[in-house]
Amino acid sequence: MCSRGHWRPAEDEKLKELVARYGPHNWNAIAEKLQGRSGKSCRLRWFNQLDPRINRSPFAPEEEERLLASHRIHGNRWAIIARLFPGRTDNAVKNHWHVIMARRCRERSRLHSKRAYRSAVKEEKSKEGKERKSEARNIVTLMEKYCRGCSDSIANNHQNHKEFHSEIHGYYPSMVADGHRHRESSIEFYDFLQVNTDHSNDTTCCSTIEEQEETKENCSEAVVPFIDFLAVGSSS
Repeated sequence: MCSRGHWRPAEDEKLKELVARYGPHNWNAIAEKLQGRSGKSCRLRWFNQLDPRINRSPFAPEEEERLLASHRIHGNRWAIIARLFPGRTDNAVKNHWHVIMARRCRERSRLHSKRAYRSAVKEEKSKEGKERKSEARNIVTLMEKYCRGCSDSIANNHQNHKEFHSEIHGYYPSMVADGHRHRESSIEFYDFLQVNTDHSNDTTCCSTIEEQEETKENCSEAVVPFIDFLAVGSSS
C-alpha cells in the first residue's frame, strides 16, 4: 500500500540520494527503497519539487504572454507547454496560468465594480437633476396658479365694484350722475344755530325793552302818594 500523505524532509533527503545513485530514470527501483511510495509519486516529487534545474524565480511578463499564447494553441496540454519554458515544470506552468486567470478576473470585477459605481453615481445625479427640475416645474406651476388666482380675485373685486356702482345707479341715480362734481363743489354752510341765536337775542332784547317801558308806565301809573304822618300830627 502506498501512503498518500505529505512528503517528510527525511524522505526528500533519501529520494535525493537515490536519484544521485540511480539517476532520474528507474523510478520503480527507487520506490522500492522508499517504503509507502510509488514510482509515480517519486518521479513527480523529483521533477516538480527536488530537481535542482527547476527555475523557481517569478514569471516575467514576457513569459506570461508566451504562456497565454501557448495555451490558446495547445489548450490544457501542460506537459507540451512546459517544454517551451526551460526550467519550468508542467505543474508550475499550470498553476501560474490559473494565477493569471484569477488576477485578470479580479481586475475585470474591479473594473466592473468601478463602472457600476460610476454608472450608479451618474444615475443618482441624473435622478437628482430630474427631481430638481420637477420641483422647479412644480414651483413655477404653483406661482402661475397663485398669480392666476390673484388676477382672478382682482377681476372679481373689479366686477364687484362695478356691481356696487350699478346698484348705486339704481338707488341714487342723481348722486351717481353728479359724480365727482359733488365732491369738487363746496357746500355752503349755514350756521342755523347762530342765526337762531341772533334772532332770539334780538327778540329777547326787544321784549326786554318793551317790558322795561311797560314796567315804567305801570310804575308811573301806580305811584303811591307819600303821606307824612309826622307832619300831619304836628299841624293838628
